[in-house]
Amino acid sequence: MIQLENLTKSFGERTIFSDISFRIQDGEKIGIVGKNGAGKSTLLKIMIGIEDFDSGKLSGLRKEDIGYAEQMPNFTQSTLLDEMLRDGAEEFQARKILYGLGFTESELAKNPKNFSGGETGKITLARALLNEPRILILDEPTNHLDIYAIDFLEDFIKNYRGTVIAVTHDRHFLQNCVEKILDMENGKATIYPGNYEKYFQLKSERREYEWKAYEKQQEEIAKLEDFVRRNKVRASTAKRARSRQNILDRMERLEKPPSNESVKVKLGDAAESANKVLILDNVNFKGIIKNFSLEIIKGEKIGLIGKNGVGKSTLLKIIVGELKSDSGEIKIGNRVKIGYLSQGHEDLNVNATPLEELVNEFNLTLEKARSELARLDLGAQIVEKPIGDLSGGEKTRVALAKLILHGANFLILDEPTNHLDLPAREAIESALNSFDGTILIVTHDRYLLDSVTTRVIEFEKREVTPIKQDKAAKSKPASEKSASAVKPKPAPKVDVQFEKLEATLKMYEMELKMLEYEINNAVDPAKLAELAAEHELKLKEIDELYSALLA
Repeated sequence: MIQLENLTKSFGERTIFSDISFRIQDGEKIGIVGKNGAGKSTLLKIMIGIEDFDSGKLSGLRKEDIGYAEQMPNFTQSTLLDEMLRDGAEEFQARKILYGLGFTESELAKNPKNFSGGETGKITLARALLNEPRILILDEPTNHLDIYAIDFLEDFIKNYRGTVIAVTHDRHFLQNCVEKILDMENGKATIYPGNYEKYFQLKSERREYEWKAYEKQQEEIAKLEDFVRRNKVRASTAKRARSRQNILDRMERLEKPPSNESVKVKLGDAAESANKVLILDNVNFKGIIKNFSLEIIKGEKIGLIGKNGVGKSTLLKIIVGELKSDSGEIKIGNRVKIGYLSQGHEDLNVNATPLEELVNEFNLTLEKARSELARLDLGAQIVEKPIGDLSGGEKTRVALAKLILHGANFLILDEPTNHLDLPAREAIESALNSFDGTILIVTHDRYLLDSVTTRVIEFEKREVTPIKQDKAAKSKPASEKSASAVKPKPAPKVDVQFEKLEATLKMYEMELKMLEYEINNAVDPAKLAELAAEHELKLKEIDELYSALLA
């Protein structure tokens, strides 16, 4: 059992949290949530022993029992597979985890130092999972993972026999993988039983009760103070006034609860546009995007999912004109005004403050700019810092403020909830749901997909016609979404040979998915190696078929 008693931590004069106490039983799976800056990552660092605390007691955590995906890993081996095996791990389990997190057979021979930052995060996560420690501690484990790798991670965590402690803003992960949630707020920590939806319900009920109790006490205090003020100077009533004052002096005052008001984001009414908002016809780009066709109708809210690296963000940049396609046709409908939120926020001036960014681009007064930024929980200290010094979540909020002011009727969003805490994610979800315009959104936030989208497209590099409706419907915990009523474009006329090749391709791709499923569930090392070889061969066969189809 892990136990924290009256733990307090400060940085200088700023108290991060004070007198927090809770217990975690062996084998429990705990999610830790809270606004950015609430002290979640600091608490994890204390638990793994790389950060000291000021006072209190921490027990039940031995360094040798903990698995943690470190932020700055030190790779010592020349290949990814050797890096995974360096502490004597089984090759079978190492391959299974690497495949599940999206690494290919060829990448296993690559030097781990030569991967991107996001891929490096996946490697450190893989190492933490591989060791199967008694206590697994994860900090934003679904960051950098595509939707398929997240599914693998969720299955892994749900079947994990040890204790899991995860700081995360991923509501789908919190809904499916944890049995308790630790909420950090205003320097305190509160444990709620259940998953995300249960936590949301219980916290709302608790907050309502706290406000009622606080307001009732404030009314009582006001009455007592008024009686004392009116009667303390009268001889006939002075004794009763002193009695009321004694009651006031002995009263244990309730702290004012945090505000019930959540972050409010309103996108405004969308102006009228043509019925066909966007038409993409056989778009190609440098071998990354092949023969991509798509038609978006006014009012649709479309999610675009796919593995990392298949070209989702590239496609969005082509649509907004930041990149030029090699071939194919792109048509934007009449009166369509695009609002684009890029994943990297390249449109933000890193040398300007958020205030300057809004004042200069939209000709706002300082007061109006402050008001717009405050709506997204950007306070006085933040809005006067250079944008380059802001956190990822703060930059996303500034970009969202600009998007709101832009007044677009077609929103193209690339990972809009990246780096945002739970209240901000809920606000974005609410705003997108109430928006009456058109949306195309690339996201790995499955809770957002489930809540907002009317149609989901799976983008696959090897897909001839990469449009699939309601692909994500199977993972919708909250409510089922109906498919869009858009009429599909008539299929082009093809010869018999082409139809045979296409049918074979679909069969091969089905076989590939079955192999991936078997790899994920394999328990025998020899069988895993056999399946990996079959997987690689099937990929080659699919590539050869594509070459024949495109010839």
